Amino acid sequence: MADPGGPASAPVQPHLAATVVLLRDGPDGPEVLLTRRPSSMAFAADMHVFPGGRLDVADADQALIARSALRAADAAVALGGDLAPAVAIALHIAAIRELFEEAGVLLADPREGGGAIPARSVSLARTALVGGDATFAQVAAELDLRLRTDRLIPLSRWVTPPILPRRFDARFFAAALPSGARVSFEGDEVAGHAWLTPGAGLGAMAEGRLAMWIPTSSTLQQLEHARSIEEIRERLAPGPLGEVVVEELPPEAMRIVMPAGGGVAGQPVSSYLVGRRRLVLIDPGDPTGPALDRAIEIAAARDGVIEAVALTHVDPDHAAGAEAAAERLGIGVLAGPGAGRSLPYPVRELADLEALGVGDVGLRAVHAPGPRPDHVVFLADDGAFVVTGDLDGVRGARSIPGRPDPAAWAASLERVATLASTARRLPGHPPPVDPV
Repeated sequence: MADPGGPASAPVQPHLAATVVLLRDGPDGPEVLLTRRPSSMAFAADMHVFPGGRLDVADADQALIARSALRAADAAVALGGDLAPAVAIALHIAAIRELFEEAGVLLADPREGGGAIPARSVSLARTALVGGDATFAQVAAELDLRLRTDRLIPLSRWVTPPILPRRFDARFFAAALPSGARVSFEGDEVAGHAWLTPGAGLGAMAEGRLAMWIPTSSTLQQLEHARSIEEIRERLAPGPLGEVVVEELPPEAMRIVMPAGGGVAGQPVSSYLVGRRRLVLIDPGDPTGPALDRAIEIAAARDGVIEAVALTHVDPDHAAGAEAAAERLGIGVLAGPGAGRSLPYPVRELADLEALGVGDVGLRAVHAPGPRPDHVVFLADDGAFVVTGDLDGVRGARSIPGRPDPAAWAASLERVATLASTARRLPGHPPPVDPV
């Protein structure tokens, strides 16, 4: 924010943080633990969140790192390779500490073997830690723990926008509830909790019964169709982080390859900046910051302005950065029919063949269900190009999408081919393909 009459102040630097999505088996599939923050909290009051918190300097204690089942170098690779090994392993340790403090679940076992840690010892150690009477390093030494950092599955990275006064750069992990463990809560940071399937959590948000932020709801979307912790590890874990790539697509579009769609390193998504000076940003799926910064820089270099964000659909690899872009720029988000149910912020839902009414290049939304019921494509009024999202058949590289509707998909492909017979197709993941 700028001071009246003065220059704009520098953005607040985000604090590193770790969040743990705790999962257990349920009768209808994997369930996740959601906790509700008290209404009295200054930050995130009444929000339903996953256990987590900011990185402490003490999480990098060499005595704790020596107890980690995962080597620092392997921890860095697991997070996508954009952090120094010492920072990466400290974030893994912070995740274990935060989960223990907040939910009473300890991802650890005796370093020298000998069976389970006595429950009473764990409970007393947790009380001392929460009360400030012991450090995590002291707890680990007293119980002689091996920290099971290898049981943490990295999922995604979320960075709060630079316009906010409190900012976090949070790594999200998944972990299975250990056999025999139960959650418990001490202190004043949790006002309630629930175990829900990701789909039930999203339904409760859509009905207004649970309040969430976009990192929470997007994580539920990413996990909604997972059948096991093993599938999550196999299909959702990050890969090597790529670079932001910009490609001119004459005459009036630009492709920005964002390297972390849905916050997942190694899952590139093609975002499009359409227009000359009054621009529309389509599918900004990367919430980590640099790719969105690049889009804003491109607009500024043209002496232009981004007037709206538009989404071909609301899977996180296409939509995760939309709210951050909208808040930062003071603009709205446009999406397909029914898309608002999956998002925790207001959107303008577009009718079939409705003109977007923003930007200096005319765009029209064409309802194209199949990949998702809310899927749309954006057709330029002059027929030069069509932004097709996932309709062209390539889904996020590190995602578990919902079951498609093959008949609807085939019908949508036929309809788009008729409406845009000579248009250049601009898909969501592969390079643009010219019509044959």
